[in-house]
Amino acid sequence: MKKKQLLIKLTFLLFILFSFSSNAQNKSLSGKVTDEEGKPLSGASVLVKGTNIGTMTDFDGGYTLHVSDQSIVLVFSYLGMEELEIAIGSNTTINATLKSSGIDLDEVVVVGYGTQKKSDVTGSVVTVSTEVLESRPRTSLEQMLQGTMAGMNITINGSNAEGSSNTMLIRGQNSISASNGPLIIFDGVPFSGNLSEINPKDVGRLEVLKDASASAIYGSRGANGVVLITSKKGKEGQMKVNYSIATTFNTPVNIPSLMDGETFYETKLDRGLTTSLVEDEGYAAGRNTDWVDIATRTGKTLQHDLSFLGGSEKTKYYVSLSYLNSEGTALGDEFKRSTLRINLDHKLLPWMTFNTSSRYGHYDRSGNNASFSGAFSMNPLGVPFNEDGSQTLETWDDGVYVTNPLAGLLYNNSDIARRFTSNNSILIDVPFIKGLSYKLNTGYDYRSRLKKTYRGRNTRTGLSVGGSLDLENEYDEDWLVENIISYKNTFGKHNIFLTGLYSAQSEWSEDHDVSAEGFPNDVRTYYQASSANLIEPSTSYTKRTHLSQMIRTNYAYDSRYLVTLTMRRDGYSAFGTDSKFGVFPSAALGWNMTNEEFLKGSDNINNLKLRLSYGETGNEAVSAYSTLPVLTSVDYVDGDDGTLFGFHPSSLGDPTLGWETTTSFNAGLDFGFFSNKVRGLIDVYSSKTTDLLLKKSISNVNGTSSITQNIGETSNTGIEFQISTVNLRNENFKWTTDFNIAHYNTKIVNVGLTDNDGKYIDDIDNEWFIGEPVNVNYDYVFDGIYQEATTDTPQGDVEAGDIRYLDADGDGEITPDDKQVIGRQIPDFIAGLTNTFEYKNWTLSFFLNMVSGITYSNELLYTNDIDLRENRYNVPFWTPENQSNSYPRNDRHANVNPRSMKFYRSTDFIRLQDITINYQFPSETLKKFKIENLELFANIKNLYTNTDWIGLDPEFYAPTSGGVSRQTAAPQTTSFLLGLKVSL
Repeated sequence: MKKKQLLIKLTFLLFILFSFSSNAQNKSLSGKVTDEEGKPLSGASVLVKGTNIGTMTDFDGGYTLHVSDQSIVLVFSYLGMEELEIAIGSNTTINATLKSSGIDLDEVVVVGYGTQKKSDVTGSVVTVSTEVLESRPRTSLEQMLQGTMAGMNITINGSNAEGSSNTMLIRGQNSISASNGPLIIFDGVPFSGNLSEINPKDVGRLEVLKDASASAIYGSRGANGVVLITSKKGKEGQMKVNYSIATTFNTPVNIPSLMDGETFYETKLDRGLTTSLVEDEGYAAGRNTDWVDIATRTGKTLQHDLSFLGGSEKTKYYVSLSYLNSEGTALGDEFKRSTLRINLDHKLLPWMTFNTSSRYGHYDRSGNNASFSGAFSMNPLGVPFNEDGSQTLETWDDGVYVTNPLAGLLYNNSDIARRFTSNNSILIDVPFIKGLSYKLNTGYDYRSRLKKTYRGRNTRTGLSVGGSLDLENEYDEDWLVENIISYKNTFGKHNIFLTGLYSAQSEWSEDHDVSAEGFPNDVRTYYQASSANLIEPSTSYTKRTHLSQMIRTNYAYDSRYLVTLTMRRDGYSAFGTDSKFGVFPSAALGWNMTNEEFLKGSDNINNLKLRLSYGETGNEAVSAYSTLPVLTSVDYVDGDDGTLFGFHPSSLGDPTLGWETTTSFNAGLDFGFFSNKVRGLIDVYSSKTTDLLLKKSISNVNGTSSITQNIGETSNTGIEFQISTVNLRNENFKWTTDFNIAHYNTKIVNVGLTDNDGKYIDDIDNEWFIGEPVNVNYDYVFDGIYQEATTDTPQGDVEAGDIRYLDADGDGEITPDDKQVIGRQIPDFIAGLTNTFEYKNWTLSFFLNMVSGITYSNELLYTNDIDLRENRYNVPFWTPENQSNSYPRNDRHANVNPRSMKFYRSTDFIRLQDITINYQFPSETLKKFKIENLELFANIKNLYTNTDWIGLDPEFYAPTSGGVSRQTAAPQTTSFLLGLKVSL
């Protein structure tokens, strides 16, 4: 115990975060804090009124407090409960029963540049609490958020050590070619980069702004919704030390059934193809190389988290240290994250408060992982290792498709990133003017990343060029300064909250890269660029700036009628000189029907609020310098002077290029019934996005074939429903259910193309169709398999086993006009269901995730490998003996599928995504060891998925931005997590 006390004191001195004055205390108080049903309230605050002396209740609602005299008053408080004051007198035992304040209506909600009571919020704002986040222990914040709220669609696109292969959309996709990702605000400052760089344990709360009224406060940056993340803060009271450790084991699952060596060889013979010597030897020897199995392993993750929080009336602090070591299921896939956070609130003067939220992160992504695309497609008769155990550089004698999928493991690779972020503010409550305050908010973010890769002569690439080197130096820096004036006051039944903003932000990024090859030896790896035979340096620099003004008015009358008016003006340097600035207004109304006379005192209706909003938001989704003409260098050879440099225009400037603008309407209803045992919300919305940023085709005489302009329009409608219920509750048992479901439908209105009569028409080249979603499948329609050879078909002469295409237009001929829209790549609905059971000290929860309505091409079913050089999914080909109507005969792609039709399948799934069990040790036992809380928890992720999709996972359906298929990404995993939390 002495060592533990010494460690705490040393930590105290290291961060110099607070000081306490202690008084002589000679009276011991104890008691229990419960709710109206007698259920203990764990974590309730017990504070001596007018002082910083206090404590928190334990798991059983009990507390013990030492005081100096009997004239004091205790203040009991708990989130969502009415505060209670009790004078102690001569009593030594004081129990408190707290009453509900009504569905957390007094809960403070972050709404951007300020906070409001939940009951006064007029926009569509959803809060995710710390309890919800911590109930799903994950290393990735996005995976923790998946399925928690209606309207937020988080897709896990692949399995990697970092947990960063995710896509987040709020209310679908409004833009065609620009970004559809939401704006992330972390502690009041825009956040860029992967959310995997954030330690989820540091997140105190999270709000999502979904409608125009809520997100319009961020103007040109809020068209796709806003996610507000707030880190944990210190609390008044004695220091609390929290430590947690968790380890996870990830097992690859859902690996498709590829051809084994024997099947691959015989399929090749059946196709009439010539086999190679290695294939012949492998077949004779019975060789069957399972490349996917060789390239995978059981992934492991270990995470430590240590935090200190506490404070006095003047100073509150939160300090955390975290370390994550994650090994992915792909060999060589590793990620290490170390973070330090210091949050401090200090009252400099009675009317001035200083706040800092600073973070340092060190991220190690070193190492190259095995190629899964290579592992899935590699010849199963190939040879992975030499007799001495070393990798083969060429797995078989094809000459082209021979690179070992494990080759990346031999590369020398270092990938280190560092990030320092500091958000600081000074809040001044103006003396002598009640409710008036000024806040200077600043943010600074610096990121550096150095990637070094050397491919030596022990690799196929390095051997061919005498060693290959890539050096990449990246630097990014952002700063933000905001001036915020707020005025809050209450006049009788009138409540007003005014906010004014003037802000400036700048972002720059700089890259210095070197590629080189041809070295004397491999000894100095990536420290020998000057010795290369060929060196190709490259640099880039980008800078963007923003300038914004905003004013918002919140008005409430008698806590019944609510009005919010917002006007924001934004300037963005990347737009043209004629359209730098945009203005984005919004308005919202709210009606707290619960506070009307006809509902006051109702036993069954505890909350009923109607919300209406209308407004505009923008999308600044163009890169810097997009409005300027660009010249690209082209070298040419002159007979006398040798190689000369030349330039040609690669893009044209457009000074009128400006924002995409989304105008939307939202109607919502918040409800709480039967003592808030049933509570939730429903929202319906409709939006229109105009001035889309699209490339317009122009004549090549201009030096380029397209120019980016504001043309086109989309529409989006949707409905969201979210409900939480307390199904059963008594002294020892509680069963709650949380359910959410959302549907949205984005349609293209026009893409700027018209016919001779001025009517809008489809852009077939880009597969953009009026009245259809932005992303669809457009192809020939599969109409079965010809069961016998025949002539005089729309396809001409066919053989038995050939694919039959649908003659959609009925003209007796298969032409491009027969292509059809085959399903959509956006869901019909997304739903999440969580059930939580609490019995005494045990908690069990399970989460179901559901997605329906997406259709996508399944490349594992393609038949486009003419010479069968790559492995493939073991489909049951059509044969005379097996005259199926699903797959063609085993023949060259050009014969059986001459128009390269793809195979489309539904990605619908229902997944048992999370099961968590938690045990809290009894407080009576812990008190003996001076421990406040001790928990053991276990979690299973992706235990079972019900789907008809063939392949790795139904979520891995979309290609990446670079066109690389995720259908051959690292496999989905089933994860088993064990952890422990302790608080002192």
